[in-house]
Amino acid sequence: MLDIVHDHLDKVLSLYTKGAFFSDLKEAKDKYFSLTGKLDEDKEEFESRMHCFNDWYIFQYRHEDGSKVIEDYIRTNALDEELSQALLNVNHSLFEFSKISFRKQVVLKDILHDEKITLVKNHPVISLMEGDVFTGRLIKYKGENYLLRGVCILPQGVKSILKKQSKKVRKLNSFQEELGYLLQLESLKTKATHYSHIDPAKIFIFS
Repeated sequence: MLDIVHDHLDKVLSLYTKGAFFSDLKEAKDKYFSLTGKLDEDKEEFESRMHCFNDWYIFQYRHEDGSKVIEDYIRTNALDEELSQALLNVNHSLFEFSKISFRKQVVLKDILHDEKITLVKNHPVISLMEGDVFTGRLIKYKGENYLLRGVCILPQGVKSILKKQSKKVRKLNSFQEELGYLLQLESLKTKATHYSHIDPAKIFIFS
């Protein structure tokens, strides 16, 4: 099923990154990297950052008229209701890779929303280790959970800080506050990458 999702997302990127949409793409990139910090193309994390941008552009960036790319794609291509709802309700959050279950399934802790999530059996290999904390997006389709490509791994040393701050953000019960927080985490990760000689705990500071 993840192949079906990725096929649609690849089609979205193909359609909405050229022609009349190219200027929107450029504006979106400028906005995203102003929010999350710029990273040189030769950096190890650059590819994963581009996947994060692609997911943000598809699911969260709003055009001048307030619409999202994914909304326009669903409307234009008349997708079925179940797939449409899955694409419209992607879970963007802060996660921890908890363990591999006895059924050989990846178990994640959704730190921001205080939930346990099990990925679909035989989920494609993900470049994460048990204990890793990361921002990313999950899609639930036909009752199964799939992790999308855009993953931003955060420093292990700030896990307790992130859990404490996530609890504060969760209590606000605001989607916009959550999105701002998650993008801030990407920005702080970029800063930590640039200043790798500094203890991340001195960078991941929240007011």
